[in-house]
Amino acid sequence: MKLMRTIFPLLVVLLLLVALPGVVVFAADLMGYEASVNEWLEGRLGVSHRVAIALPAAMVLFCVPPLIVLLYFLRLRRKPVAVSSTYLWKKSIEDLHVNRLMQWLRQNVLLLLQLLAALLCIYAVLGPRLHGSIFGGRHYILMIDNSASMSATDVAPTRLAWAKQQALREIDAATDDDTGMLIVFNSTAETAQSYTNNRGELRTAVERIEPTQKPTRIEEALSLAASLANPVKSTENEATIPGAVVPGKERQYVPTEGVPADVHVFSDGRFPFPAEFALANLNLTYHVPPAEGSNNLALSRLTVDRGWQKPLPDDDENDPADPTPKVADRDADDATKATVTAFVKNYRSKPADKIVVRLEVLDAGRNLLRAYSRTLRPAAKRDQNVAGKAVQFYLPELAEGADLTLHARLEGANDSLPLDDESWFVLGVVRKAKVLIVTPDDNKLLRAFFESDAHKALADRTWETPAALTDAEKYLKPAREGKFDLVIFDRCGPATEDAMPNANTWFIGHPPPPFKPATAADDPQRVVPVKGPSVQGSLDRHPIMRNLRGLYDMAIDESFQLPSLPNGTQRLLEAAGGQVLIAGLPRGPFTDLVMAFPLMTSANDWNTLWPLQPSFVLFVRNVVTTLGNVRDAATEDPITTGQEKPIATGVTRRITVTSPDGKSKVFDRGTPRPEFIYTNTDQIGPYAATWAEPGTDRTAGRRFAVNLVPTAEHDESDIAVTTEIRIGVETIAADEPRKQPRDLWKIAVLLGLLVLMAEWWVYNRRVQI
Repeated sequence: MKLMRTIFPLLVVLLLLVALPGVVVFAADLMGYEASVNEWLEGRLGVSHRVAIALPAAMVLFCVPPLIVLLYFLRLRRKPVAVSSTYLWKKSIEDLHVNRLMQWLRQNVLLLLQLLAALLCIYAVLGPRLHGSIFGGRHYILMIDNSASMSATDVAPTRLAWAKQQALREIDAATDDDTGMLIVFNSTAETAQSYTNNRGELRTAVERIEPTQKPTRIEEALSLAASLANPVKSTENEATIPGAVVPGKERQYVPTEGVPADVHVFSDGRFPFPAEFALANLNLTYHVPPAEGSNNLALSRLTVDRGWQKPLPDDDENDPADPTPKVADRDADDATKATVTAFVKNYRSKPADKIVVRLEVLDAGRNLLRAYSRTLRPAAKRDQNVAGKAVQFYLPELAEGADLTLHARLEGANDSLPLDDESWFVLGVVRKAKVLIVTPDDNKLLRAFFESDAHKALADRTWETPAALTDAEKYLKPAREGKFDLVIFDRCGPATEDAMPNANTWFIGHPPPPFKPATAADDPQRVVPVKGPSVQGSLDRHPIMRNLRGLYDMAIDESFQLPSLPNGTQRLLEAAGGQVLIAGLPRGPFTDLVMAFPLMTSANDWNTLWPLQPSFVLFVRNVVTTLGNVRDAATEDPITTGQEKPIATGVTRRITVTSPDGKSKVFDRGTPRPEFIYTNTDQIGPYAATWAEPGTDRTAGRRFAVNLVPTAEHDESDIAVTTEIRIGVETIAADEPRKQPRDLWKIAVLLGLLVLMAEWWVYNRRVQI
């Protein structure tokens, strides 16, 4: 009996202590401090909460325990029993103490059990969550960054070597029952080793990792990891789906179940943060190399402008062999001269003193022709603003079509990332357009353009009359073999779609098949004549319409309107009433440019005065360079490592590409196409592509350069280690495991059910007694 007197008070005190945290947390929620409470709880105890029901309903639930106690106090009843007067006197004495709580509770085990069940129900509604790493380590994924910045030497010997060493330690710490996987990522990602419990295979895969010169992106690597941990579909669900499902009423029969995994990311964090990625079952730990600051200078960009441009106002020391041209010698339009501008960035926190920029001019075989050098002093980086400085070089006596390579590099940088201390540029027109011009007479306007010295460098020209369109040797055979890049039809065109060339076309004053000229009577596909159209809009952003001015003053006498436009048509120039004067019609891999008005009439009279305006010459040049696949390296956008490079080859099937290390590889596409997309731009330097010209024994080719170019969202040269990354809505600090929340309400509900069962058992035992 003494033991019971001791246990019951202790149980009551214990119940009060159990209830106190829930009361405090719920009171804080009522006052609007839920976020602050969760932050405190997660930071110190590794738990958080979220009320699963509305606050009014939760208030009612919190009132249940006091109501249970109150009902027990009001429960005092007498059951009439025949007893002796002595026993009645004794019980009356005991009733004087009935309101003594501890004495009363000694006989109320049911009350304690019911209160405990109510408290467990309340805690379940509070939605407690435990934030802790997944125990057991059954599955783990190693993600190693081998991008360009991981070749930095501020961590001896390199950051990548450090990452590999740390990954090997993770493998050694695993047990034989653990299953590991290896993902290597840069601008792309690949699974270097699929899930295995063979630690020897994992170690070998890690040791085989080689550095790359590519920038960094992590989205694809996370997607590879999530494909197993967070599957979108369940194979069992697919097998369970009945044969005929009404569209719009699909449902999931078997829920998807992922495989939780510990993910270890070894990287310096120099990648754009994915904003729309959910880690879910991925328990991520971010490991960073022990590097401080950013000891790096970079030659971020190399640009070339034809002619001698105005010099920079703050030019530093010049090489005597490369003097700044005098004002009288400057000519921005002289194509035999070039101005080369090198942009240097300083990522250090202190200025760089006397950095030498050396520019080498090489021929196609990379033999040195001449070299120049300039000295500059880039300022220090301030906060997040990277200091930059540019220097200019002036190159004289350059042939307009010279196939030259420019190589710039920093001397004396002594930084941690030598990869970005150099930049390459391929100069000159590297490929002419092969143009067939079909015109009924000697069109002086077209001939004046294509036979000028400036434009002979752009295209190899072949002139034919409309009679050649039915000639197998002059037109049909070479057109079908893709011998031409661009075919110009002046007031004429093929009769059927089968006779259209495997090339881009430009129709001047004539519709392409299946459309018919206005003279075709009663044909639904014939064009509609329009007299005196007025220009009202143009698609300025299109390459063909680039830099054209004064189009609204264009005077046109006669034109036509196509009866319909196929899907994907580009409306380059429009007139009043929705008439399209210049349109780009898609035809498989080719484009048919249709100009709905002739330059000259059939009587050789002028139909428009546009050829007298400067914009016409520029328009024709844009047509030839864009549809004729001309590539002038001075106007091309820079290509960064890992980026796709389109190569205009003409209609051919096989192409050979030689990389900067001198290795050649042949690519066979199976189906001939006019353009080849080259994706193996893994190295910094000049590339050379060659192919056989269709229908000839000649070999054509072009060269292009690849550099480590910074972009608006990412700069690989800024090698300062990122100590905190953001994946989706979650922020993960370096070397702190991402704590995966685990709901505890299920445990509270289960314990509550067990307590209710115990209460039912005690109650039934009392009834039996």
